[in-house]
Amino acid sequence: MVRQRDQDIRFLRGFINTLNANLHVAQLGRVYRTNEDNSLVDIQPLALNSSGTKRAPLINVPVGLVARQYIKEGAVVLVQFLDRSKENWNRTSNREFPIGSKRMHDVNDAVVSEVMWVEGH
Repeated sequence: MVRQRDQDIRFLRGFINTLNANLHVAQLGRVYRTNEDNSLVDIQPLALNSSGTKRAPLINVPVGLVARQYIKEGAVVLVQFLDRSKENWNRTSNREFPIGSKRMHDVNDAVVSEVMWVEGH
């Protein structure tokens, strides 16, 4: 006989796993396209989905100033996902901005913080 406590624990473990699966913090990816000044890149995440398929690419991801010096096509980068939406952030003014949506830890709010590997280094 299954006790209520066992069902509660099973539910909570499943709930935690679901939350973790939808919480984006950081991942590794390979750059497959850069713009002229390396300030924006397109990235293919390296970790496959649990089904073994590729994850969706990350498009027009801003690159940190230091990482721009080393980034190029084929580089493996550390991509982080901001706690809040960067939707209203203006890269040229860098002023405070209102939150554009309620999304948190979302793949749409990716930034490249580091170049982890590049051929020749």
